[in-house]
This record gives sequence, structure tokens and C-alpha cells, in this order.
Amino acid sequence: MAEHLSTRLATRLSTHRAMLFARPRLAGRAALAAAGLTALQLGFGSVGMSLPGAYDDSTLQLRMVLAAAWAGLAAGSLHSGMSSWEAAGGRRVRRAERAQLLAAVVVALGLSGGAELIAASPASAVVVGRALLIWWGIAVLSGRLLGRQQAWVLPVATIFPLSYLGWDGSGSVRWWNWPWAGPWSAGCWVLVAVSLAVGAAAWWLTPWRWRALTRRR
Repeated sequence: MAEHLSTRLATRLSTHRAMLFARPRLAGRAALAAAGLTALQLGFGSVGMSLPGAYDDSTLQLRMVLAAAWAGLAAGSLHSGMSSWEAAGGRRVRRAERAQLLAAVVVALGLSGGAELIAASPASAVVVGRALLIWWGIAVLSGRLLGRQQAWVLPVATIFPLSYLGWDGSGSVRWWNWPWAGPWSAGCWVLVAVSLAVGAAAWWLTPWRWRALTRRR
């Protein structure tokens, strides 16, 4: 009986802590934004937008812009109205942030990939998922440098360089041009690994860790 009560108490405490962590993050708004992105991807993902290039104009489908938006939403979900207080949080807060960050990108991949499977093809789902992962790593870095509300800034800023410089003189897609490269482009999958490593390092390198590292030098 005592063991059962202690288990129930521990469960309630865990649930209470989770609610306290989630409340200032406006999860309802994030859910509405995710629903909106999914609807746009299902209905208008194939809509093309003409962008200037160094040699010729290129066409970017809306699904790729939405992949950048998904990445910004997933990384920006860490923003909290109590961020100044949470910056001094201990290991529990950091573990909760890590769990939320990973859960957010998994949900983003699931919703965007599912939308692509329905509206387009498996190959398109792979390309969009790959782009989302690359932009997610960049978004985490953007959130670290500019603030978590601005996690979308660096992903969006990469779109024009990719469009303008992403082709060579013969009209071939450069190896690093992930929105336009095929699903099995080895170079772009290397970029996935690099971007995820950069994002992980940006999340780990908190201001107080950075100060500790600089003091050692």
C-alpha cells in the first residue's frame, strides 16, 4: 500500500513538473502552427516560386520553404516566457529541454514527411525530411546566437544563397544544394551529419559553459 502511494505521488510530481515546464512555452500555439504548416504542405506544397540564380532563374517549391519553417518551429519551441530564469536551471531543466527539442523535431519530421507521402511521393518525403534536418541544426544555432524566438532567421537566410549559387555553369546542381539535390545525394547527407553536430554543439554550449571554457584558456 505504501509503495503504491509513493508511486502515485511520484507520478503526480513528474506530471506537475512537466506541466510547469510546458506552460510558459505556449504549446497550444505551436500545435496550431504545426497544423497550419501541415495544411499548407498538403494543399500547396508543389506551388513553385521563381528565384534568381547566378546563371539562370530557379524554381523553389513551397514545400522547401515549409521545411525551413518546420525547422524554425521545432527549434524555437524551446523559447519560454521564463527563459531568463531557466537559463540558470540545473540538470533537470536541461534534460527536459533536450527531450522537448528532440520530440519537436521528430513530430516535425513525422508531420511533414507524412504530408509529402500523401501529396507527393516517397522521394519527395526524403528530400524534405533531409532539408528539415539540415535546417533544424542551423535553427538551433540561430536560436543560440540570436535568441530562441529567432530560430527561424538563419534557415530562411540560407534560401537565397542556395538558389543563387546552387548551380554551376553547365546547369548542374552543386553537391551542397540540398533543396534541389536528389534524395540520395551523398554530399547532402554529409551536410545532415554536420548540421546536426553543429546544432548539438550550439545547444550544449550554454553561456555559462562558454564562460567556463574561456576562463580555462
